[in-house]
Amino acid sequence: PTLIIWGEYDQIFPIELAHRLKRHLEGNEQVEVMIIKDAGHALTVEKPKDISNHLKAFPVDSLPRPNQEK
Repeated sequence: PTLIIWGEYDQIFPIELAHRLKRHLEGNEQVEVMIIKDAGHALTVEKPKDISNHLKAFPVDSLPRPNQEK
């Protein structure tokens, strides 16, 4: 699975690029786009708690373990 986190007001990379990236990756894996409200490009500086909460909630249980058979 892939989590794409994007700032609502990112002026360096427009939000449309997040949706384009999702469409590009969707054929190969589960992709989720999370838009952080009232944030720009520096998400970890502007909204560190929001980023942390989204990362903690992301479903990592579906990721294969290093010694797990595929």
